Amino acid sequence: MSPVPQPPRVKLIAAMMAANEGLIEDALSVLSQTYGAVELKGSVFPFKYSDYYAAEMGEGLVKVFCSFTGLSEPGGIAAKKLEAMECERRFAAEGTGARRVNVDPGYVDGAKLVLATAKNAGHRVYVGSGVYAEIELIYRCGAFNPLEWTYADYREAAALEFFGKVRRNYLAELKEEHPFR
Repeated sequence: MSPVPQPPRVKLIAAMMAANEGLIEDALSVLSQTYGAVELKGSVFPFKYSDYYAAEMGEGLVKVFCSFTGLSEPGGIAAKKLEAMECERRFAAEGTGARRVNVDPGYVDGAKLVLATAKNAGHRVYVGSGVYAEIELIYRCGAFNPLEWTYADYREAAALEFFGKVRRNYLAELKEEHPFR
């Protein structure tokens, strides 16, 4: 019986959202202790796509996408989501426990962007420890493309461009790690 081939390692990403950029920076500092140093960080933008978070986190939320140095095992995405949830708890409002920071981790590889979530849905796959994964973007025809369920902020030109840069960095790093592949 031949050994099962291991999947290529992936580039860890996160989407961070809060009432202000300072909270995002503070949470990012905590998160990078386990995720690694921030490699790329997109522009902070107003989160105007849904009022889903307003009751818990307030109005006027801002969001940023970032990627981290190094490569990770794709099978570790459930653990990364649990670390993200711990980071959210660390910054929760005293007394109520309401989140003040939202962290959505995921990864980029050569073909897709995958997000981890604690919420089940028909297009999500259970990956363990109460965590589900979904393909948010696929890479085809030279660019990332949204799917039927892709969140509105991931459909924006700036997001697609940012994740294209993350993919280029990922492929260069993967080539350094495996120069003869």
